[in-house]
Amino acid sequence: MPNAAKDSDILADLRDALSSVYPGAPDVVVGIVDGLPDMSHPSLKSASIEFLEAMIPADSRAPDVHGTGICSVIFGHGNEIRGIAPGCSGLVLPIFFGNKSENRVRPASQLDLARAIAFALERGVSIINVSAGQKTFTAEAETHLEQALRNCIDHRTLLVAAAGNDSCACIHLPAAVEYTLAVGASDADGKPIEASNWGAEYRRNGLLAPGENILVAAPGSGTTNATGTSYATAVVSGVAALLLSTAQREGYRIDAADIRDILIDTATSCELEGKGACDRYLVGNLNAAAALAMLRRVGSKGSAPREIRVAKPEPIERNITNLVQDQAVLRGSFAMLNSGLEPADTTAIRPSDVLPSACSCQTKAVDEEENKAVKPQGLLSEGAILVPSQSVAQEALPSAVKQLGCSCGGGQPPQIVYALGSLWFDFGTEARYDAIVQQLGDPIRANNPPELFGFLRSNPQFLAGITFILMQDQIPLYAIQPAGAFALQTYTAMLDALEASITDRGKEQRVSLPGYISGTARLMNGMSVPIVFPDLRGMYMWRAAELVAATLALQVGPPTPPSDEAVLEFLNRVYYELRNLGVSPQERAMNYAATNAYQARQAFAEAAARNYSLDSIEVVKSPICRPDSDCWDVKLQMFDPENERRAGRVYRYTVDVSEVLPVTVGPVRNWAVRLGAQ
Repeated sequence: MPNAAKDSDILADLRDALSSVYPGAPDVVVGIVDGLPDMSHPSLKSASIEFLEAMIPADSRAPDVHGTGICSVIFGHGNEIRGIAPGCSGLVLPIFFGNKSENRVRPASQLDLARAIAFALERGVSIINVSAGQKTFTAEAETHLEQALRNCIDHRTLLVAAAGNDSCACIHLPAAVEYTLAVGASDADGKPIEASNWGAEYRRNGLLAPGENILVAAPGSGTTNATGTSYATAVVSGVAALLLSTAQREGYRIDAADIRDILIDTATSCELEGKGACDRYLVGNLNAAAALAMLRRVGSKGSAPREIRVAKPEPIERNITNLVQDQAVLRGSFAMLNSGLEPADTTAIRPSDVLPSACSCQTKAVDEEENKAVKPQGLLSEGAILVPSQSVAQEALPSAVKQLGCSCGGGQPPQIVYALGSLWFDFGTEARYDAIVQQLGDPIRANNPPELFGFLRSNPQFLAGITFILMQDQIPLYAIQPAGAFALQTYTAMLDALEASITDRGKEQRVSLPGYISGTARLMNGMSVPIVFPDLRGMYMWRAAELVAATLALQVGPPTPPSDEAVLEFLNRVYYELRNLGVSPQERAMNYAATNAYQARQAFAEAAARNYSLDSIEVVKSPICRPDSDCWDVKLQMFDPENERRAGRVYRYTVDVSEVLPVTVGPVRNWAVRLGAQ
């Protein structure tokens, strides 16, 4: 591929300002949520970049133009393309894919983005680069994405996101969320490019960075010039990684979240006069020299600049009576929340580039599907074409529980999951669907759950042709693929649960799914979900009301029994308000707390004797734990509803989530006292 013509280096001043602190530190890891880069490109061959292979579908088409360009801006080596932070490490968390039969990149969703962020946090990345976004009218993200973004705060991880290329006062997620770092694009003179978005949300958390005619790698061995907020975002991520590397080398008590504040505080403010004249500049222009100076000034004092403070969301008021219906507790099998055949799709994230001349949201109608899309925010110059190459190999984990120490994805440790939801099924492909139809002789019979389940029970060889899925609020989270010696028992247990779920008593059933994540499955609607290889020992099915009844029937602990409503409120807070992906240790501990309701019963019984009610549920690292274990305390904060000025109590019990099956350590009997106003 011929090289694109080079303009004057728009990043020259930035490189000069940071030349004294090159290169980046290998311990600083930048997560790249994008497409698959071409690691055979000369500028990336020597870069320390890993792929999270568990997220890559078997039919993916690689490499990706956008992902290759983004990685080269941050990690590029060599004279032709010199990355901002060479020497830092990268972890690619791909959410945008093409496939072998389509000449396009499939859309992703907010759930895909949330999952990528969750995996990035579990892998210990310092900075997450999201050169993509979903155009939206509000800064409110969907539940899973909102939780993932808040988890970034808990991990002190910096998320850098593109402001969007719509040339209007309009916002994109996740950039519009206040605790991210939003990035708009500027030209060589520091002025906003025509396409770069602006808006009131970005005036508190956004800055401009060079994003016009940046020389980037193109798949194969060529280069091209690229424009857009995607590439400006990569520039900021690179600067942040280099500053964090400097802080580590020079021994400063500064982390990635502090770097965010430094970059915002040192941005060069717009000095134009007139109402609205500075709106397009967001907070201001990236000033690398000033940021480096502030880093050293603050770091030498031994303190961080300031903390990100974000208000917690208001508690969700729910009518528990309407949420919970008649239910029963079983062990060793599954059930589902409800039996709708068509799972609701999540908001689409579409990777497509936008021309600056065609992105005036005030004057041009926006395609409905495109308006829902989270898109890479950059434009490559003409001539940047995808060079066919062999797709990335994807090997499925051969057995879910062959060995607890198994690995997947080229030696990467397996990702443990313990999730709650409901069970349903999907045919996966048209070929599998046609095979079932031919066996049953009628599409109507194939889509009639009782008939389909009866056929599968009589013909277990077809069970592997059905994709069982775990769902939350009708959104598919995981595909379940039994493997190993107990595969048939696992399939049978899931089939039992599915049959039970379509009865009148099957509504509001819950499922616990422990296992290892490896690989990706595609559903009939085109949605991709991670594959979980389950562990049958921890697969439970229950109905909340009878789970409560069984829990309260255990005559252990204080004599004063808690009310049904108290335990139901706890369960439903976990099911609805605190629902999660079950990936992080905190999430796994929370989900296990709802599965093992007996421990919670002890806390509620003691609280009932004092007329206390549940206030909040939190999970914190336990100070007491066995060697080589990962223990977390589930905290139930209680308060007196009659007199909230009185002190409440915090009840704790500890959960060990070091393996796929959580092992309860036990309750912490010496509860803490929450001091209230006297």
